[in-house]
Amino acid sequence: MASLTVHDVPALRDPVLMLAFYGWNDAADAATDALRYVRRTARGSRKDERVAEIDPEDFFVFTEHRPTVSITKGTTREITWPTTEFTVARLESASQDLIVGIGTEPDLKWKTFTGHVLTLMERLGVNEVVTVGALLADTPHTRPVPVSGGASDPKRAADLGFQPSSYEGPTGIVGAIGDACRRKGLEHISLWASVPHYVAGGRNPKAMHALLSRLNDVYTLGLDLSDLERRSNRYERQVSEALKDNPDVQDYVRNLEATQSGDETPSTDAPPLSSQDVLDEVQRLLTKDGLDGG
Repeated sequence: MASLTVHDVPALRDPVLMLAFYGWNDAADAATDALRYVRRTARGSRKDERVAEIDPEDFFVFTEHRPTVSITKGTTREITWPTTEFTVARLESASQDLIVGIGTEPDLKWKTFTGHVLTLMERLGVNEVVTVGALLADTPHTRPVPVSGGASDPKRAADLGFQPSSYEGPTGIVGAIGDACRRKGLEHISLWASVPHYVAGGRNPKAMHALLSRLNDVYTLGLDLSDLERRSNRYERQVSEALKDNPDVQDYVRNLEATQSGDETPSTDAPPLSSQDVLDEVQRLLTKDGLDGG
């Protein structure tokens, strides 16, 4: 059985492929949540608008990424596999159609997997792909979420205000896809939201909002994000409320704020906390308060 299945392809307007993957590339599920938001918002993004999927059989160790069982129609038990699905998303205010691809980062055969993505781009007439990710960082929850980015075309990167990255180290499937696009001479853009590492345990609507705002700017999508902005403000208040009775963690956050604003002077004389100390304490507080980022 072929791993890539492409269904009947509708007529598309200069389509852009947007990709996000659960897992290492997706701190607080911010990247996949952002593209799921696009998919829900787009008119016509129903199940019958799915244009392709990549079967998981060749790419996953199922003892690591186990399929899930759910009960449908009262008695039928149905298994859901970690399939990567591609859906057409048509936004009335956008001049281009979007192909939204959401899946789980595969365990195996990344070169083969990225080859399927490139084949799909060719079949759908896609000339540009944007990969969306989120990473854990030393950034405070009280400040706007930083979004960094890059582009395969240096001029496009400069036009979009992207600063060259000096990162060297492990990469994820989005990095592999970006490299494959570069080698094939295909346009590629990457966007990364920086998620506060000490609130990594739940969903983060602020990071999701930041990614969607940047996508709005880059592709003129016309998304109305006012509802998400209200959720982001509520989330910030909830986190601050959960931390209000812990002065050590509050001092840690203030130090992050000072660092981000360019003021390296510590805001307290208290001994510094380790990242793990903060992570453990905040997780305890947020679990106690029932905060899930929604």
